[in-house]
Amino acid sequence: MPARAPTASFARQLRSASWLSLLLALAGGCASERPSEEGRALVPVPQHEDAAPARRGTAQKTAVASKPKPSSPRLYAKARFVWIQAKPDASAEWLGYLWTGGSVALKSEQAHYGPGCDGPWYEIEPRGFVCTDDKRATIDAEDPEATALGAFTPNVTSAWPFRYGESLGLVRYRELPSPELQARNETDLAAHLADVRRARAGQDIESLRGVDVSLPELAPPALPLLARTVHEARTTLYQHSTVAYTTEARWGERAFLLSADYGWIPKDRVKEYVPLAFHGVHLGAEAQLPLAFFRTHDRPKYARLGDRVTRATGVFARLSSVELTGKSVEQDGVRYLETREPGVLVDAADAVVPELPVATPWGTPVDRTGHGAKPPHGSLKRARARNGVPTGDEHARWIDVSIQGGWLIAFEGSEPRYVTLISPGRGGTPVPHHPLLATASTPLGTFSINTKIVTATMEAPNELVHSDVPWVQNFVGPYALHTAYWHDDWGDAVSGGCVNLSPIDARYLFDFTEPKLPPGWHAVRRETRGPTTRVVLHP
Repeated sequence: MPARAPTASFARQLRSASWLSLLLALAGGCASERPSEEGRALVPVPQHEDAAPARRGTAQKTAVASKPKPSSPRLYAKARFVWIQAKPDASAEWLGYLWTGGSVALKSEQAHYGPGCDGPWYEIEPRGFVCTDDKRATIDAEDPEATALGAFTPNVTSAWPFRYGESLGLVRYRELPSPELQARNETDLAAHLADVRRARAGQDIESLRGVDVSLPELAPPALPLLARTVHEARTTLYQHSTVAYTTEARWGERAFLLSADYGWIPKDRVKEYVPLAFHGVHLGAEAQLPLAFFRTHDRPKYARLGDRVTRATGVFARLSSVELTGKSVEQDGVRYLETREPGVLVDAADAVVPELPVATPWGTPVDRTGHGAKPPHGSLKRARARNGVPTGDEHARWIDVSIQGGWLIAFEGSEPRYVTLISPGRGGTPVPHHPLLATASTPLGTFSINTKIVTATMEAPNELVHSDVPWVQNFVGPYALHTAYWHDDWGDAVSGGCVNLSPIDARYLFDFTEPKLPPGWHAVRRETRGPTTRVVLHP
């Protein structure tokens, strides 16, 4: 299909959604200056069902050729930002959007006609209307573009919707490029490929350390000519930017990665990230408060020897946690916390100890007895009433974040449910009379989640880009809770101002909060007076 310009109605929606472009660009408000060395470390992969992103190769190709026919009518997105409107009218309030290759169940097969659409509107589940003009969306399950795109959509069942890597400085191609095109666009190509050949032969090439230079056996999938609206506009990714991709294929004597926006990236210019293992603690099921996390590096253990506290054998590993008894002892001006590990103490200065607030955002005292124990049998409605939350109160779930402490606690009513480390802005709390973006600070205050997005590409200073950042929850301006797959510095202040979360934590909290993302949607916007989750940010 030849490239097409956006329709006039689409352009109007982009203008009316200027906040969205701000969120996706983030103007440096969320992305760190450059990925840390920790993000490239070979950390252990968590041993559970959500341990790693799917390595989609041959199975992907098979999916393109034998996509099963849906059992019920669906609508298919063939471009980015396929808007969901409250009414069959392009000027109506938008509720969210679908994404390239995604699909959603139809609520009704009845066609509606209204302004701003060159074809019929259809009502989708669970609400809203989408324009089908066969350019951006269709209800034809046999549409070749929709079929091809649908095989490479984000894996929303995983904390890692895509595979991710760090760019060494690369050119992006809309289609698999000829050798001549590669030579024109990559000025150092001859020398680079010579280094790749030497690396394949076993030589240590410094510029290719950490790069997988192997050639896959898989041939490229048979994709149709895609409209330009499928791809991002940028043609280069500077060094230290990050990439997202679904599969890899051999093309001549090089390997290429199929990017999240269906372009092609030279594999020999990417360092793949190993999925991060860190995640928080489910209170009640796994541990109870008080507890301590350990950030930055391993921390020593201490023990009592007679009347003295002395170094003990072993350490608390970086990013591990230990339950505390709540008791402490002081010696020579140093305060030590007693752990539930028999006889073991920790220097209070070495520990990150999340602290419960006095009250919920609506004034109910926070529960300091159960510490996350499951509520007794009965409906959530009764549980909320017991916690002092009025029936139907939209703030029954809320999140408490300490910027200087580097931690987060998720609550249901007055009861803490989940605790973890976060990475706030490297500038810490706001600096008086200085813009937040200029100081890379995280805003303080009580906010409400207004938009949730499965993946969003973010821009940082110096033209750096973080591709398809997962599990974005915007709460004010360009600031959000979101995954950071490029670093492992939990508890330390390293972000551009947003609240960075580990992939597993971000996935959990995305499901925990309101508004809920309907199946098949890529983004959902909080409706007027609709449910939301409060986020309280304090020093």
